[in-house]
Amino acid sequence: MKKLILVFLFIFLSTNSFSQTNISPQFSELKGMEDQLGNTHLFYRIKTSYENPPVYSWSNHIFHLDLNTGIDTLYISSSGHEDPAYNFNKWVGDVDYWNNNPAEFIYCGGHTFGPFFEGGAYITRFDGTINYFGLFWGSTNYVDISSIEDSLLYAGIITDGGPGILESTNGGGSWDTVSVLYQFLSLNPHHEDIYFVENEDRELFRTTDSGNTFNLVDPEFLVDTRFSYDDDGLHIYRNSNRKLKVSNNLGEQFSWQTKYSSDNEIFISIDESISGTIYLSDKKNIFISTDYGDNFTLYKSLDRNIVGIYKKSNSIKLYAATKNRIYEITPDTAQVIKSLPAIDDLQWYPLTIGNKWVYAYYRQPFDPPGVKEFLGFITMEVLGDTLIDSKSYSLLKNEPLYWNIDTGLVRIDSLEAKLHIYLPDENNEDLYEDFLTQAGDTTWINSTDFKVLVSEESVEVFGMNTFKRTIEYPSRFQGYELVKNVGLYQWGFSDFFAIYTRELKGCIIDGVVYGDTTTVGVEGSENPIASEFKLEQNFPNPFNPSTKIKFEIPSKARNDNALVTLKVYDIIGNEFTTLVNEELSAGVYEVEFNTSFFKHQPSSGIYFYQLKAGSYIQTKKMILLK
Repeated sequence: MKKLILVFLFIFLSTNSFSQTNISPQFSELKGMEDQLGNTHLFYRIKTSYENPPVYSWSNHIFHLDLNTGIDTLYISSSGHEDPAYNFNKWVGDVDYWNNNPAEFIYCGGHTFGPFFEGGAYITRFDGTINYFGLFWGSTNYVDISSIEDSLLYAGIITDGGPGILESTNGGGSWDTVSVLYQFLSLNPHHEDIYFVENEDRELFRTTDSGNTFNLVDPEFLVDTRFSYDDDGLHIYRNSNRKLKVSNNLGEQFSWQTKYSSDNEIFISIDESISGTIYLSDKKNIFISTDYGDNFTLYKSLDRNIVGIYKKSNSIKLYAATKNRIYEITPDTAQVIKSLPAIDDLQWYPLTIGNKWVYAYYRQPFDPPGVKEFLGFITMEVLGDTLIDSKSYSLLKNEPLYWNIDTGLVRIDSLEAKLHIYLPDENNEDLYEDFLTQAGDTTWINSTDFKVLVSEESVEVFGMNTFKRTIEYPSRFQGYELVKNVGLYQWGFSDFFAIYTRELKGCIIDGVVYGDTTTVGVEGSENPIASEFKLEQNFPNPFNPSTKIKFEIPSKARNDNALVTLKVYDIIGNEFTTLVNEELSAGVYEVEFNTSFFKHQPSSGIYFYQLKAGSYIQTKKMILLK
């Protein structure tokens, strides 16, 4: 079957329905502190998830890395599991410590378990005793220990009944509800009678008399708010809503000013030994301010997006975590101190011997916009492996980047999570894929060529819940899609005359067949020949914004072409557009009518499409429903 689609380059890149799938272990948070001896302790989370309906499991455990001893341990568990027979979820909202001692801590969060209990908020001390247990749905999201009187603690809770402030005066042994109008957020470490809360509308309030009265200090809607307090006792830094806001007067009303805002999630850490010094991360970049956030300069750039930072006081050392690595950073160095294996990130390009992919190959001319002509099937296959300079390469048949040879060599560096392509003429290799890149990242293949990861989204392919990446070479007029656990999904490029696309029909991955692989090994199959003119009903109908129209052109005695037009008319007979106007050979064709491509958008209603070929005329009705 032939297809006629009136769009420009990379038409083959499509959007599928959203879903979730497995996430390999990755860092999701980094915090730190100095103990009383000046030793650094890092606390990081590792996130994983697994979904195979009806089973869903996840974890986001907190780990403790003592940089003095090198001991790295599971610190606090946070995980969940759901299936038809058993449900349990426990998440951690916040942690605080007595005397900067990692062995003396208190943490809070929420949990659910069993088919009948919705769960509730909890607060737990280091001795394992659950000192607060909510019987109704809820979560404690913040907990702070007073640095002046360590028996005084506050916690913030949200339940189905609204927010709340919990207070303990005996070191977390028991808790009293002191307010149901506000949720506690943060206790000022320099002034125990000053703390911050939010109301049901997520506006920021402050008390200066230990909760007897509260005053609105910032009406901006708050999201996951975190506070840091400068050593000068006056400046307060607030990270919320992807903004850094700074108060120069204990957080009172009209003193909050936005110093930095971003479209991305940001993280901040202050140097408690130097007043006014702030470190802020935004995607891959770390910035520094030495004037309370008035000005920021670039301090360091990493090769991945950052998920947390911690600045060691009285030191030049800064710690930062990305998805797969934790770095110790100085002004001159960035040293990896912990890393996670890429595991399923390597499955973007599965290279087990025997894996096969079957693609339908098409050509569509530019001028005039013509038929998307089926050229045949192409089979890509992993034929074997070989060693070159002690590196193991997979022998790949019909890989699209090998233009002039039938087979090529590629290898995966499992430590770096990268795929390299071997260049036999140069006895060298280029970087082909960096599996750890994220949407918006640029990958330099060599000194002159690069590509961009345009997007990554969850999709369903061949009945699997997985992920799809769309990648483009801006300088080549070339692009392609990768699907995790499948490999190359679609690929296309253009010359001056046409677009060429390769679209996956089916594959065999690790012995499992997906889709239709019946054309394996068949090259140059012919387009089916129709026996008579035929115009089919568009599908879908009604439609918005696009629909497809299929028609058939029969063979003729002299095997010459027929002049074919396919036009769209509105309800009163005015011509809206021409979809086809050219001589076509015998075959089956499909045209896409996409209203989103027109400058003047058509309104909802009835439209007609008419096929003319010689003396044959056929008209059908379709409905645009917005």
